[in-house]
Amino acid sequence: MIIFSTVRPPRGGRYLEIIATLMLLASSYHCGTFSRCRALAFPSTMKASTLFSIALSFYVTSVVAQESVTDTIVSNAAADSIDLSVLDFLDVALGEIAAVYDAPEARKREIFPLVSRQTAATIIDVHTHVVPSWYKSLVPITGGNPTPDWDISSYLAFMQTQGIARSIFSFSAPGPNVFQGNKPATVALARLINEQSAAYCHAQPTKLNFYAVVPLPYTAEAITEANYALNTLGAVGIILTSNYEGLYLGNAQFKPFFSAINNRGGRQILYIHPSAPYMKVNNKLVEANPTPYATGNIEFYFETARTLMDLTLTQTIHTYTNIHYVIPHVGGAFPAAIDRILKSAPTIYDSSMAIYATRFWWDSAGPTYYHQVSGLLGYGIPKSQLLFGTDFPYAPSFTQAASLAAVKASSLLSAAERTALFTTNPKALFGNKIA
Repeated sequence: MIIFSTVRPPRGGRYLEIIATLMLLASSYHCGTFSRCRALAFPSTMKASTLFSIALSFYVTSVVAQESVTDTIVSNAAADSIDLSVLDFLDVALGEIAAVYDAPEARKREIFPLVSRQTAATIIDVHTHVVPSWYKSLVPITGGNPTPDWDISSYLAFMQTQGIARSIFSFSAPGPNVFQGNKPATVALARLINEQSAAYCHAQPTKLNFYAVVPLPYTAEAITEANYALNTLGAVGIILTSNYEGLYLGNAQFKPFFSAINNRGGRQILYIHPSAPYMKVNNKLVEANPTPYATGNIEFYFETARTLMDLTLTQTIHTYTNIHYVIPHVGGAFPAAIDRILKSAPTIYDSSMAIYATRFWWDSAGPTYYHQVSGLLGYGIPKSQLLFGTDFPYAPSFTQAASLAAVKASSLLSAAERTALFTTNPKALFGNKIA
């Protein structure tokens, strides 16, 4: 029996593992325990030394590639004055990122050219999430509920069963804001999250794209991270949570960030996602959930309404005209509040409604097409602004098929409008970013 070491030692210490494993291979070959594998894959005349050389070449290539990935991540972070070593789980996370680059599908893509394949899948999912194991260990509870299990294989299998051709994913709330008030850790975690996201997209370039996180409320660092993620890692947009340490997105502190994104020129995409509400009490941040129910089950929908109204009343959405917004859950509680609030601000009512109909894009994540979407469409929002989202894996698995069926069966959509929601609307929003 051959034993392969699967424990990843600290960075820079893998070469002892190489020698030990290869010695095991060679000795196993000589003592006959490798004979079955040899008979299946190698000519009977192959010398042990030749086999050893092949194994050595493959193993060294793999390990050196992983070392190169981690070294590049660390050096790129240092170039942006980010100290990743403040995270005590750094080696575990870097190991998982490097493993994605070294996965068979990623290496196969680099060896063989991509071949276009016929597929029945056509849907584009603009609201979905990834949860690498190191992040789940860091955030075991999300929105008051257990953070779900996730792996790339089950993710791709889910896409296939739902007829999804491409998913645009993000890390869900709290994103990089795990260490409230700790700037170095928040900035470092944002970089690590984006590197992990880029790795998944590298492994599955025809199926996956990602929204990058930014370390707000630290505005200067958020601008740096946004530029790195968009310019270097290939993010198609930025995910913003509804508040950062109790500050909603229209807060004046965030104006430089919105200005920087807007000044990039062209269409810039911000994806808004609800998060737990926070407020300061005796100069300490506390979660401000006023009900006994899990935050993710109830409060998230009101968080969406709060931050969208804040963006509107501060005229942030009016000022930065290159920015388009992806809005989750067809707006959560926001549509119910629009007239109630904006009729008291008549000077911006019409201009706000025009923005909601042109630069806001409304995803279907959750059971939103039974009745909820009717409230949004009652404002005259064009169906060309509707998108599809699953919220996988945070939405309960037993609701996924029914939510998709509700969209497909909705009497509010014609066949052409339904097809557009699934395919051409997201293509119109993202353009060649997802080509």
